[in-house]
Amino acid sequence: MVTKQTTRPWYREPWLWLVMAPLVLVVLVTLVMVSIAVRYADDTVSDTYYKDGLMYHYTAEQDEKARQLGLAGLLQFEGQAVTLELNGDFDLPPQLLLTLSHPVEANLDRNILLSRVAASRYSGSFDGDMRHRWYLRLMPELDPDRHLQAAWRLTGEINFDLGRAAPLNPASQ
Repeated sequence: MVTKQTTRPWYREPWLWLVMAPLVLVVLVTLVMVSIAVRYADDTVSDTYYKDGLMYHYTAEQDEKARQLGLAGLLQFEGQAVTLELNGDFDLPPQLLLTLSHPVEANLDRNILLSRVAASRYSGSFDGDMRHRWYLRLMPELDPDRHLQAAWRLTGEINFDLGRAAPLNPASQ
């Protein structure tokens, strides 16, 4: 008596799935990890670090100029309004540029144009996300790409989780 052996299709063999399942799982996890790495890439390292290092003396001169002029300010965020009280020993310009730089995500950086509303008071509006920590830079140059040509600058840092005000001073050496 000859027994007739029925053959199953290859995809119904259990040994095949025992071998293939870990391989498929590794491929899927790898694809997910690569997509996360590309989408949420950390852009804290400047691509122009060498040029930034060469330009350091320009920013040091800006800080020294601000120190000589006796510049200091207090920045306050109230709702979407931004106010700045600026003290200094010279005629203040009619407009200033405030740059808010996110410590990790460059696409979240914001520039705010502040206009003088009183002798030493400036005002503007901020429509961004008021959470977490931000680096602040104030300068008389209104074009953010020309920040190295500004006559002076004030810097600071704000953490919106802790408060809505921040002092602005020349960077310490």
